[in-house]
Amino acid sequence: MKRFLSGVGLTLVLLTSLAATALAQQPQPPSQGTPEKAEKHRRMGRGHGPRMREHGRKALRQLDLTDAQRQQIRSLHEGVRKRTEAQRNELRQLLGTKRQGGTLTAEQDARARQLRDELRQSGEAVHGEVLAVLTDAQRTRLEQLRQEHKERRGERHDRRGQTRDDDQQ
Repeated sequence: MKRFLSGVGLTLVLLTSLAATALAQQPQPPSQGTPEKAEKHRRMGRGHGPRMREHGRKALRQLDLTDAQRQQIRSLHEGVRKRTEAQRNELRQLLGTKRQGGTLTAEQDARARQLRDELRQSGEAVHGEVLAVLTDAQRTRLEQLRQEHKERRGERHDRRGQTRDDDQQ
């Protein structure tokens, strides 16, 4: 009987250690500030990614552009994309280092800020060029669409805030 109990005890210890090992090797949920969380935020539309560009395309589709205007705008966007490709790649590389848990030196951080500023300025410049292609009526309509989008975004933000407040009570 004593031998049986020690065999059962040994089996339980062995199974417990195996279960603990298996559990430790499972991926853990990302904590705040991890690269996984940064990637999740990027995919959810925070920042200027594909979703942001889609809003711009959708607005332009609602302006009844002529074929000539469409072509001009397309070439403006292609031009800025080609001109800023090196800057975007460098910034992507710097941010990739940071996302993977690394840290940026002061010089790298300053360079990332400079690249962001340059890209923002390029975007603003091409936006001005696109506006110059539009008629007065189209510019007015675009501003109206922008305001509507801003209001909808504010409403979504307010609804999310209320839900979070309700959850905390």
